[in-house]
Amino acid sequence: MREREEQGASGVLGFAPVLPQLTLRQLAKVDADGVPASQGMAAATPRFQRRRAEREARRRLRDWYRSLAGKSEKAAEPDAAGDALPRTHGAGRRLGLAHYAPAIPWHSASVQQAGVLDPFVVSGYTPFDGPVIGESSLSGAVWRYDAWQPYQTHAATSVNGWVIGLMGSGKSMFLKMFATRETAAPWNRRVIIEGDPKGEWARVARSVGGQVVSVGAGSYLNVLDPGRRPVARSERDWRGDVLGIQTQAIRSIAAAMRQDGIAGIDEQESGIVDAALNHYLDQGRTPTIAGLVDLLVSQWPEQTPVKGVGQTDRRSAADRLILLLNPLVEGAMAGAFERESTVDVDPASPMLVFDTGSASDGNEQKKTLYMAAMSATVERLCAQRDGLFRIVIAEEGHELLSNPELVRAWDRRIRLSGELGVSNWFLMHELGDLSSFGEEGSEHRNTMMGILTKSEAQVVYAQSSSSLEQMTRLLPDLTLREINTIRALPDFCALWRVGPRVRDVVRPYVGPEAYDVFQTDKNRQG
Repeated sequence: MREREEQGASGVLGFAPVLPQLTLRQLAKVDADGVPASQGMAAATPRFQRRRAEREARRRLRDWYRSLAGKSEKAAEPDAAGDALPRTHGAGRRLGLAHYAPAIPWHSASVQQAGVLDPFVVSGYTPFDGPVIGESSLSGAVWRYDAWQPYQTHAATSVNGWVIGLMGSGKSMFLKMFATRETAAPWNRRVIIEGDPKGEWARVARSVGGQVVSVGAGSYLNVLDPGRRPVARSERDWRGDVLGIQTQAIRSIAAAMRQDGIAGIDEQESGIVDAALNHYLDQGRTPTIAGLVDLLVSQWPEQTPVKGVGQTDRRSAADRLILLLNPLVEGAMAGAFERESTVDVDPASPMLVFDTGSASDGNEQKKTLYMAAMSATVERLCAQRDGLFRIVIAEEGHELLSNPELVRAWDRRIRLSGELGVSNWFLMHELGDLSSFGEEGSEHRNTMMGILTKSEAQVVYAQSSSSLEQMTRLLPDLTLREINTIRALPDFCALWRVGPRVRDVVRPYVGPEAYDVFQTDKNRQG
């Protein structure tokens, strides 16, 4: 369809009235019951009324057959109105589109005139339940959405999504409204904001009784603390979970700290880290960054065998890790993540906001570190397996996608979203921004593209012309009609693309009180 539109071709649609393929008794019963389809057939009418309706329906249909048979004896000529069409077979047999040209004329129209066979009409009325999001600009119907509804209704195979839009288009307003309403009964989703660099989500969290996690100024968050073992998790499985969470935390911190193009840690460093974390687990102790640095400074690396790493290489790898992690203990990055936690993170809080804006000294590397370190705590919360369903939102997708280790962690969480009960959403200005991360064909770039395609709920606000061109390459199924719709979107309206079928344009409902909490453009207005 899109190809024909682009070539300027105009297809033709024909609508033919045909007899329904139902028996007289079936037709009469449906007609007599008079029950709306949405209510089912439970509220049946009294038997005597239904039988009388059946007799009447049979009589009317027989009269119609007789009238058609009478017309067949005449020449197949147009009547006075010029709209009769010849039948191809005699009456009295089951009639259908292939065997009957009805007396009622076909209606023909071009695709452009009819305005159908585009994704908006084909998708029809949205099948989703959930909190009220807003109003469909196409049908005028109330638009509801819950992150798990596309999977439950078989509209998509993923519970993950992303939101893009230019500055001031309304994307942040939507995400705040969506997240807040998901925390309400009966949905009771737990929302985690994985990084709030501008402090926009703090007042939103407090409005729903949530928690804002800030570090620094005497507040510490131990990124290597795995929390309590879930009751349903065995000791062996939990040990594997802990090692994975802690190793990923160190890898993410390393990617944020190193400025020489090295992503994460190398194989020798990885071997030392694994041995050190197993050392703490064997002793039943919870590691800290400061404690890990002390262990590496000691004679432990030389005295502890690590398969594949000789004694000299163990010492060298340990020294590199000391240079990597010690700035968190004694350098400019100290005072946030190196000690035991003094911040008690409540995993059952309706909304948890990790305040990465607490690194407010203009140090970009420090902001990147805060994002990486707090993401480690998010991973730990998502691994709780406590029966709660969580929605994780990366408010600044740019910060997340710039760190290859965080991208891997995000991709892993998407793959395990069914097992963990987590729906992952990230926000960006334009999809074209993805081209600034990683080289073409690199693992970093390919993983980002995988995240893009595995997120089947796509909410698109206004985009620039250059971004629209890139979107057609990144989203092969994006139609010309959708592109034109995005180009014409007013502020606060978004094109929703959910799975392969559902397409709609939605304007959110936000009341005055909520608007005061959600708005972020007050200072832009001057």
